Amino acid sequence: MSASNVEDLSKLQVICSLFAKTVCGDLYFAQQIKESIEASLPTAETHQTEHFINRAKELVGKIEEEPNETGVELVEAETPQAPFSMLDLRANLLEALKRICRFESGLVVLTGLKDAICPQGKRWTKTRKKEYEDAVAFARTFCQQRSRPSSKLSLIIF
Repeated sequence: MSASNVEDLSKLQVICSLFAKTVCGDLYFAQQIKESIEASLPTAETHQTEHFINRAKELVGKIEEEPNETGVELVEAETPQAPFSMLDLRANLLEALKRICRFESGLVVLTGLKDAICPQGKRWTKTRKKEYEDAVAFARTFCQQRSRPSSKLSLIIF
């Protein structure tokens, strides 16, 4: 699967999570919403996750009658101030879950994990693949264990 297909699939997951009441599981409708959001962005911002999610949050506020029932948190795996580490990932996920816990349903978007573990120009070694798989498994388990049983939390890894 190419990188653009993976990104498109992740964007569809964001749309299906944010627009759950509107889309009702209709992937064709979700695809139309995704394309309309991408078309509304300037060309330079089309492939930037943060701009896509911010525009989707604006749109969900206009379309859905109760937009405050859903919380969206963007978590970056690596920041310019600190390189990737599992400890930072844990701390960033915990902060996001604290902010999102008051909502009935939530969406946590983890971005940059692949690039944090295997930077551009580097090869995927067995060690890096294992580290990536461990980080994904950790993020899933961590979010599952630390969210309320009654809440609907979605974790999307870009």
